[in-house]
Amino acid sequence: MPEQEKQRVDGLERYYKPLELLETISSVLFYVSAFLSIAVLYSQMILWEKYRDVPLFLFSPIVVLHLVLTLYTKYHQIPLAEGKRRKQLLSDSFEVPLTPEPTQAYYNNPLPPSIQRLGASVLENSFFAKSICGRMAVKERIRVLIYFIVWMIAVFWRSTPLGILVVVTQTVFSGEVLARLINIEVLRHRNEDLFEELYHEFLHKVDFTSSTGTACILDAFATYESAKAAASIKQSTRVFKALNPSLTCEWNEICLKLKMVSDDSTKKSGRSEV
Repeated sequence: MPEQEKQRVDGLERYYKPLELLETISSVLFYVSAFLSIAVLYSQMILWEKYRDVPLFLFSPIVVLHLVLTLYTKYHQIPLAEGKRRKQLLSDSFEVPLTPEPTQAYYNNPLPPSIQRLGASVLENSFFAKSICGRMAVKERIRVLIYFIVWMIAVFWRSTPLGILVVVTQTVFSGEVLARLINIEVLRHRNEDLFEELYHEFLHKVDFTSSTGTACILDAFATYESAKAAASIKQSTRVFKALNPSLTCEWNEICLKLKMVSDDSTKKSGRSEV
C-alpha cells in the first residue's frame, strides 16, 4: 500500500499525554505559590484570626509539590517519552523493531530504510519543530514582556513594599516565565540551523552512503536529540494541530524540491502528533 494511503498510527501518544497534564498542574501550583507568598506577607490583615495561618500552612507543601512535579517531569516523564520517540525514529529509519509500540506512516518520506531516510526524518522533525517553537515563542514573548513591565513598575515605584518586589522578581526570573522562553528560543534556533544544514546536504546530493555522508547524518541526529534533551520542554500540541495542515503542505513542497517524493505525494496527510 502506498505510504500516503496508510492509516496513521502512533503508539507513543500515551507517553506524551501525561506531560500536558503535568505541565498544567505544575504551572497552576507555581502561580498559587506566588499568590500565597504575597498572602503570607499580609496574613495579619485577614479579618478572621483563625485563618491567618492558612497561607503559611499551604505555602510550604505547594512549593514542595511543585518542585517534585517539575523534577519528575524533567528527569523522568520527558526522557521516557523522548527515549521512546528516538527508538521509533531509528526503527523507522532502518526497519528494526527497537520498540514494541505500533507506529505507522508517522514520517512523510518514501525513502527506503537507510541512513538517508534517517536524515530525511530528522530534516522533517527539525522543520516542524522550528515552526512550532516559533509560534510558541510569540506567546511566551508577550507573557514575559507583560511580566517585565510589571516588574519594572514595581522596581521604580518607591511605594512598592519590599516583600512584593521580591515575589514579583522571583516570578519573572523563574523557570515558569523567563527560563521557559529562553529554552523555547534556543530550541527554535537550533532546529532552524539544523534544518538549513540538512536541507543543503540533500539539495547538493551529498553521498550519504559514504563515510562522510553517514557521519553528517549521525551528527545531525545527535544534534537534534541533544537540543530536545537540553530544552526539556514539550512542544505544544495545540500549536501543532493549528499549524499541521499548512506545515504539511510546505513539507511536501520541500520533498518535491529535494526530489524525495513524486508529484502525487502532495495528497498525503500530515503527521499524527509532534
